[in-house]
Amino acid sequence: MSFNKGEWRPTPKQARFLAVPTTVKEAAYGGGAGSAKTDVLLVYGLIHGWHKFPDFKQVFMRRTFPELRNEIIPRSQQLYPKFGATLNKSDMCWTFPREDQFGARERGTNDGARIFLAQCEDENDVHKYDSMEINLYSPDELTSFTEFIYLYIGFTRTRTSNVNLPAIIRTAGMPGGIGHTWVRKRLVDPAPPPNDGK
Repeated sequence: MSFNKGEWRPTPKQARFLAVPTTVKEAAYGGGAGSAKTDVLLVYGLIHGWHKFPDFKQVFMRRTFPELRNEIIPRSQQLYPKFGATLNKSDMCWTFPREDQFGARERGTNDGARIFLAQCEDENDVHKYDSMEINLYSPDELTSFTEFIYLYIGFTRTRTSNVNLPAIIRTAGMPGGIGHTWVRKRLVDPAPPPNDGK
């Protein structure tokens, strides 16, 4: 996660992705290794200010726990504490302070928005999310997932009861993997070409 004087600035491609309106249910950020796909998913809710709403929930998902442990947890530890969030390691959940809880961080009692660092290795694992209302579902490296996992969580758990919060899917990935064909059919082929100002 790259910060300049404590401030994160998106690349032009990231800025276009962040600007997709919330009326669009699904949006994908594609690119090869090192194209900052993961970074933009980690900051997505922060950029839009949804972390200020106590009932906001994001599920940032990788296929396996080692992917979270080796890459995502360290990146999130560089970012979320800057916003007063605390990590519950047993639940793999970052919890943000509520604006009406001054001093909550010092007491370790954050009770606000939540960003879950989740995994879904097996298709039966989707049921771990059955009781959730997810505002922002962010499967990272989407081509490593099956279509069933994506559709089940994205279209049965991604919903909202707060008119100020979205019910959207923002995902990222690169070509290859078991999901290459379905991801291309669903999210790449129907997409309009990027407008690069040319």
